[in-house]
Amino acid sequence: MKPFETYPPECETHFDRISGAKVRRLTSWKGHSTHPYFTECGWYDNNTKMLFMSDRDNARNVFSIEIESSEISRLTDCKAGGPDISSSLGINEVRNEIYYMYGKQLFALSLDSLKPRYLYAPPEGFVLHGVKPLACGNYVVGALRQDLSATVYANTSASYVGMQEIFEAKPDGRIVRINLDTNEVDYIWHEQCWVGHVNPSPTQPHLLTFCHEGPWHLVDHRIWLLDINTGIATKIRQRKAPQELVGHEYWFVDGLHIGYQCHTPPGDTAMTWFGYVKHDGTGEVEATQCRHPRNTPDHIHSLDDRVFCSDTGKSINVFKNTGGSFDGPRILCMHDGTFFWGSHHPHPRITPDKRHVVYNSSSLGYCNIFIVEIPDDFTSLPMQY
Repeated sequence: MKPFETYPPECETHFDRISGAKVRRLTSWKGHSTHPYFTECGWYDNNTKMLFMSDRDNARNVFSIEIESSEISRLTDCKAGGPDISSSLGINEVRNEIYYMYGKQLFALSLDSLKPRYLYAPPEGFVLHGVKPLACGNYVVGALRQDLSATVYANTSASYVGMQEIFEAKPDGRIVRINLDTNEVDYIWHEQCWVGHVNPSPTQPHLLTFCHEGPWHLVDHRIWLLDINTGIATKIRQRKAPQELVGHEYWFVDGLHIGYQCHTPPGDTAMTWFGYVKHDGTGEVEATQCRHPRNTPDHIHSLDDRVFCSDTGKSINVFKNTGGSFDGPRILCMHDGTFFWGSHHPHPRITPDKRHVVYNSSSLGYCNIFIVEIPDDFTSLPMQY
């Protein structure tokens, strides 16, 4: 089916002023555009197209960009003045569809027909976040949280306003599972805690991670692995020192390993590094020799254990596994953006071809999407320090 609207290429290419790497700006609309969250791929049609969200004509919609031609297509038809649309842009590869919230209702969107399909509305007094498909393609899962807006002022996208207050309120937190054939709903996890960041394994239908949300140094434990078949949740990467911060968890593409970040306790000498571990807690590896100052809420991503990217400070950085140690951080390019608004964090993600990094940047005023090429000669990139 034809998209609701198409746009000519908006791309512009330049070579980074620090590294010399080739950078393409994929969007330039005078409105914010953001690529899929770093825990979601968002690439489809044999990895030739990438989904993204964009604010155009005073409305937010789901869009797609064909990477080679740079042509942009609008895939949803939300109008100005209507409810906001939100989506993690995680693709159900079995059904070739994605899931989005429009107001308080959850819909599926076929990437073939572009027809929406109603799925679910959370019960009164609850809000639903981050709906994503299980690897089998038959279900979606998401975080269902008690709505505290009547008693707690919060705007967690704006530098985490209200995060501690929600955390301290210990809201009713659940993980909901929805059958995509019958719309049948069940709760596969329930506790009096702010439950968030529900991330299904991309290959194991019975496994997902979730987190205890809140200020990282205050939560009892951040990363949890839930076995849906048994209903048992286990801790992933427990603290090794008081107030150590662990988070920004994500799955490798094998669906067996979980990547994460570690931070020393907050303070003037706070440092950060990355690590990964198999879902059963074995094979832990941490790149402690890649420690660098934690001066922003940076994020880490990789597809496997070979190359990692992050967005510390004003640069997109990369690290390479050399066998027994890691080379980096090396500056791939400068993103020059800010971290004030949550969805406009750079959130770098390595592309499926493992040759590029896609990221957001607000360096031009509006948030736009960029893609940068990783050079064949990794050592040609300058070290961050």
